[in-house]
Amino acid sequence: MSSSMVEQPPPLRILVVGAGPAGSVTAIALRRELPGAEVTLIDKAAFPRDKTCGDGMGPGARRILESLGLSDVFERFNTPTGVAITGPGGASAAIEDSTIAHGDFRGYVVPRVDLDEALKNAAVAAGARFREGVSFKGIEMSGGAVVRLEESGRVSAEPYDLVVGADGAYSAVRRALGVDRPAKKHTIIATRAYATVRHPDLVLHDTLRFDFIDELLPAYGWVFPLPDHRANVGIGIPVDLLAERDRKLGDLFDVYVADLRRRGFDISDVGAPATHQLPHAGARQAMTARPYPAVLIGDAAATINTLSGEGIFYAMAAGIELAEHLAAARSAGGDAALRGRGGLETLRGFERAFTRRFARHHRTCGLGQRLMRSSRWARFTIDSVGQDQSAMATVTSMMFDEGSVGLGHVLRAAVRGTMRR
Repeated sequence: MSSSMVEQPPPLRILVVGAGPAGSVTAIALRRELPGAEVTLIDKAAFPRDKTCGDGMGPGARRILESLGLSDVFERFNTPTGVAITGPGGASAAIEDSTIAHGDFRGYVVPRVDLDEALKNAAVAAGARFREGVSFKGIEMSGGAVVRLEESGRVSAEPYDLVVGADGAYSAVRRALGVDRPAKKHTIIATRAYATVRHPDLVLHDTLRFDFIDELLPAYGWVFPLPDHRANVGIGIPVDLLAERDRKLGDLFDVYVADLRRRGFDISDVGAPATHQLPHAGARQAMTARPYPAVLIGDAAATINTLSGEGIFYAMAAGIELAEHLAAARSAGGDAALRGRGGLETLRGFERAFTRRFARHHRTCGLGQRLMRSSRWARFTIDSVGQDQSAMATVTSMMFDEGSVGLGHVLRAAVRGTMRR
């Protein structure tokens, strides 16, 4: 029989659930690494749609967008070149030069309604099939993965070789896999509003601002600049600690806005606050679950930074790494490495590699977040970091990239801080 008569295996079918940054970047990366695969991207919402978020992206996310050739899409938005942190008692720290030897700390601030629409369009341009208004309803194993999807009130069963759950903090894919939702102590609750923000003495458009002030701790606040003096203003706090304080999130937001005004910020035209829950990496949540050839990434996998609340970078990084891992497995083992038992093992391999990559980073950020709960330690840490640009560069990398520090660094900083006093 001639080679032309040999029956070719059907193309790999991959379903990506959720068209936020995690899902859209995953779809783009899959089309790039596995060009013969049929990649379907679904979202229950109709686009464009908003998503409650801080809208800030640091150097890690910026590098990914640059690698995808998407930098020009965001040129009309602010590209902050610095990070400023305020702590109790007037303690402060800031990146004084965004391109110092330790790295380039430029980022983006892009409203999610614009970011998600641009990335979804890029996924379609890369060859992914996009279906909006489609809800994920379940997954079953019947000779392979059979996914139940609801569209226009009708439920259908469709076969897929691999499923990527990139559907956020309230992930339907996570529930279908039987993976427990992270506990309250591993969940941040955040609220944000858009406002006009000015200051008579400070340049606001080029800086991401974080505030760990006495009136808020253990909550923290942020001001992320947008064009035309607009900004994303918000606060975040672990859910369990909010309950301990017996305060409403809206009250804390009002406290933060009042404090900004006391510090000279002119804040007006404050829009309606929107609230969202953010499962963070302290949960150490599973990303896969036997026997399903499915994997969770982004907020669905609880990979949010415990210190800064940043989640977009880890979501997009997971999508890129997943696609590269699948391509490497296929190159080594053919289609069998991506189907059936082989596909399951490949996804487990990705989970191990991704978890290992960020393990130290997430541990370091968890330690930092615990320090920031204490007024004394928050003041000491921010004051110490403020006197050392190298340390500030490391902290910025921890908050918006994948930087980390060892215990030795912490102890040396403590000694230096004590000696200065």
